Amino acid sequence: MNKKNKIAIIGAGPAGASAAYYLQKEGYDVTVFEKENFIGGRTHAYNNGEIRFDTGASFFTNFYPLLKELVTKLDLDDEVIELERRVGLRYKDVLAEFTFGDLKTFWRLPFITRKDKLIMIWSTIKLTLQRRKLDLVSPEKLAKYDDSSISDWATNTMSENVYQFLIRPGVEPFWYFSCDDVSRAMTTVLQGRAADAKFYTFKRGMSQISEKMLSNVSLHLSSCVTKLSKIEKQIQVSYVKNDIVNEIKVDQLIIATPTTAIKNISIDFELENNILSFINSQKYVSNVHATFTVDEKDVKDMFAYYYPCGNWETPIGAIVLHKQKCKESIKVPDGKELISVFILDKPSKELIEIADDKEIFKRVWEMALNFEDKLPKEAQPVALFKRKNAIPLHEVGRYTTANKIKNQQNKDVIFAGDYMSCATVEGALRSGRWAAAQVSGKTISF
Repeated sequence: MNKKNKIAIIGAGPAGASAAYYLQKEGYDVTVFEKENFIGGRTHAYNNGEIRFDTGASFFTNFYPLLKELVTKLDLDDEVIELERRVGLRYKDVLAEFTFGDLKTFWRLPFITRKDKLIMIWSTIKLTLQRRKLDLVSPEKLAKYDDSSISDWATNTMSENVYQFLIRPGVEPFWYFSCDDVSRAMTTVLQGRAADAKFYTFKRGMSQISEKMLSNVSLHLSSCVTKLSKIEKQIQVSYVKNDIVNEIKVDQLIIATPTTAIKNISIDFELENNILSFINSQKYVSNVHATFTVDEKDVKDMFAYYYPCGNWETPIGAIVLHKQKCKESIKVPDGKELISVFILDKPSKELIEIADDKEIFKRVWEMALNFEDKLPKEAQPVALFKRKNAIPLHEVGRYTTANKIKNQQNKDVIFAGDYMSCATVEGALRSGRWAAAQVSGKTISF
């Protein structure tokens, strides 16, 4: 196909930015549409001038190969900052220190027996030896482990205590879903990389990589695509900006948005039934994320992160103290600490139904105090994020289906996003690169 063909991309998150970056390098005429007034999608940073912090995906790891490659290609090496790895694991009234990748703090955990610890170590060693066969985002490789839920797999192959106290706190605080509801495929890979896991972000937040990839691309922010039509051999994209309907004709289209956004676009031509079925069946996890400021002196001896573990009822997914986590990547007034409270899926659904944001802030801070009583009694609300569709839910069999349908897409309209892979920045980036390859006719692995 002629490299001067016009390509439209809907969505300026990591998937859309990645697709645009690779197509632009190939010489395509690329236009990106984003309904929000910012770049980054779920990696977007909140910034009111006085306070700045990441609102969604806030880190990457040392086992994200494409992101690592892009950091170097985009001259972002000096922008990378390593994050604190110490966390406080809470089980009811007991709080224990744990550092990711540190055997000493693992061995001192009070919740589980020596036998369970040895079971976890042996299981991790076996998976570590299989690293070359494991891939965090490849649907083809994930499909090989897409045979049971995280809870069933961990309980049956290790033990109930290993699952409750070691596997769950490595999953649910990051993705908010229940381990009962999702495939064990991604967790199997994560466990195989746990021994040397490190976590990073960028100085100006995770959206920095999307911004850099889109720096030389025609970008329309605050532009909501409403309709797609076929005009002879081209696709007409209708979008609304400043209450004015605009139209552009392109040769091919990449839709790099959550599946919920796709449903709001009127499409006047037929798409592949298996693709539509896959998209329409995608479920999402809800999340309420409330951020507060407190006096820094009141929390100076606390951990950067607090995660629940064990089988007990709590609405808390995670509590994050941003300065403790990485003060170089945020902005907050002197003498203040910035605290984010992340609520799990089911209690988030209940909170989202409350119309009064002040009431939500109040309830979330009460939940945080019930979880960790070292927090100060009073906190100043900063920002509230109510997401009904926060993260794609990868149910058992989802990766298997994604692997089957990924190469069956109509080449005129190609779908990209972490729902095609796994809910990580790496998954989004690689789905975008893969979509770009479908346009250019290249054969690459996901």
